Amino acid sequence: MADADEDVIPRTGPSMEDIDLSDETQDFRFLAALSAEDAKIPKRGEKDFEPHATALQSNTLAASRQAMHNALAFQRIHQPKHHTIAHYHPETNMAYAYNPKGPLFTRMGQILPAGQDPLGEERRGHRLWLLPEEALYLLERGTIDIRWPATDEELAAGEPGMPMSLQGGHAVFIGDEPTHSGALTYERYSVFSALKRQGYTVLRAPTWDSAGPPLTEANYPPRTSSSSLLHPSRLWTLLFAPALTPNTTSLPDTSSLVQPGLYRSYPSIYARLALIPFHNTPAITHPPTPTTPSTDPAFRITYHVYKPGSTTYKKSAPGAPDFRLAVVNGRETAVPTLEQLGALLETAPWDPPAEGGQLYGRLRWGWKNVVLAIVDQGVTSYLRVGDTVFGRERLFERVGRGPGAKRGGRGGGRGGRGGGRGRGK
Repeated sequence: MADADEDVIPRTGPSMEDIDLSDETQDFRFLAALSAEDAKIPKRGEKDFEPHATALQSNTLAASRQAMHNALAFQRIHQPKHHTIAHYHPETNMAYAYNPKGPLFTRMGQILPAGQDPLGEERRGHRLWLLPEEALYLLERGTIDIRWPATDEELAAGEPGMPMSLQGGHAVFIGDEPTHSGALTYERYSVFSALKRQGYTVLRAPTWDSAGPPLTEANYPPRTSSSSLLHPSRLWTLLFAPALTPNTTSLPDTSSLVQPGLYRSYPSIYARLALIPFHNTPAITHPPTPTTPSTDPAFRITYHVYKPGSTTYKKSAPGAPDFRLAVVNGRETAVPTLEQLGALLETAPWDPPAEGGQLYGRLRWGWKNVVLAIVDQGVTSYLRVGDTVFGRERLFERVGRGPGAKRGGRGGGRGGRGGGRGRGK
């Protein structure tokens, strides 16, 4: 007697209209109904969560696997009008293409100067060089067709060389550190490809494979005099400091931080409680001597990231990035120490928060900030670290609300419970 569960097993494959996009991809038999002329991205299939140990379920699973195998084995071709052939250059571990086509090349690749182009001046203005991560990313997308260096027979026949497979691209572009100084690792490429798929523009930072250029004035607070450090909100307190000082001449000494007396402001009380000096990055008064950064190779800024659709980015003059990102190998790197984070933040330029912003937003942004992309066996977690001066933010000073501010507390608005004028009849 057949199992009762066989009565509820679907006898036919799922239709394209009944498949929910939220379901997991399991039943791929509908891929077999797709033809080469009507090739579209299929919807997701359904899943049987419990095995029935029946021949029908085994045959359904085998048919689903075979349909997925046939779909993956389908030959993908380049459209003739968008077909771009790139050539692999073994000496630099890069690829170059002549007159590439497509919108992705507007933010990827570069035309090297005359003294840096490995192929010389011939057709230099039409030759676009791609870094290893850029070439591999475009190869994965199917945007370019990378060819191996042509042999003498292929050159005589006018052929560009054998096509490079995706496996071959991963083999030559990733992990070829002993031969080339690119130092492209799997962790760095996984972060690069993930950000590019989300629309970000990603460029290599000057500290990609070295400690970077010497630190200059851009890495420190701007030069200013001590008088300009005075915040306008504290001007009233400093002008009337004698009047705000409590009268404690007739009171006995109780050996306490805040002695009994008449206090007219909270700053005078909190000033007595400030025993431990807080971290503060002082403003420089003279140009600093350029020094070489002492960063740890495991904690260096790897990429400069620009937001999608950024109007300030130009390929010839990228400008200041929106994020500075350091890729960290979570399996080979321990938790960074304070010295390692301090050396990493020193290489970031002075980037204070915007004036007039919210207090906690300024604290989160800090005066310097770097995003850590921690890659743990393919799983990337982003963590932003910053150099924040909490002592400069006067948390205890009350700031009056402007017009139109929301009222807090119970019964503050007319729309609250019991605050209406009356219910309609």
